[in-house]
Amino acid sequence: MPKQGHFAKSTRVKQLNNFKAKRHASGATIADDQLTDFLVVRFALTAKKRVPKVAQESTQRFLIEIGGALIGENGDLSKIVPARLKKVNAQVPWQFFKQIVDNWALLQKFLVKEVPAVPLTKQLLVKNQLTTAELGRAVAQLLAQKVAAISLVNQHQSAGAKQKQLAQMLMTTICPAGHLDWAKVKALLGPLPYTPDPALDQPTREWLTQLSQQE
Repeated sequence: MPKQGHFAKSTRVKQLNNFKAKRHASGATIADDQLTDFLVVRFALTAKKRVPKVAQESTQRFLIEIGGALIGENGDLSKIVPARLKKVNAQVPWQFFKQIVDNWALLQKFLVKEVPAVPLTKQLLVKNQLTTAELGRAVAQLLAQKVAAISLVNQHQSAGAKQKQLAQMLMTTICPAGHLDWAKVKALLGPLPYTPDPALDQPTREWLTQLSQQE
């Protein structure tokens, strides 16, 4: 699985894409650490083609993030998703989150259907689903915090209180009436430079750079 705070390496993603689903004999099970592999293969065979091509990489990467936490959090998406969004927030451009929100209904439907069907030793169910609006609000909070942190990067004393206050103000700007406004997100984050984490592998950095240049 990817290291804490890092996406899976591009080679790992490629291995999953090329992985051939093995036929399981009746009653056969897979190890818990194969859950993500199994889900990525099922996603490639079923739902991935319904995701716009430009968003397929982001959606699959987020599936890998979720897959790595499903067993530990007992399938609770209300715990898994906010934590995984926060984990990748420092590494991805805002366009990543837009693609995830835009395709969340499809991805969540896939998880609800496919996770219980994975032949684990103990069946795993997906619970506490998130609506697209709820996901959007969670993303809005992270983006507001990011802009606030960048805006006050040179502040020292009392920066924490100022950052919290500014983040709250930005939240009302980009998420009026509880609905994420991507045009306002772009207006705030678009002018800010984006540079991928140099610790990431080169193909991942190239993908993130290309993603940051999308409208």
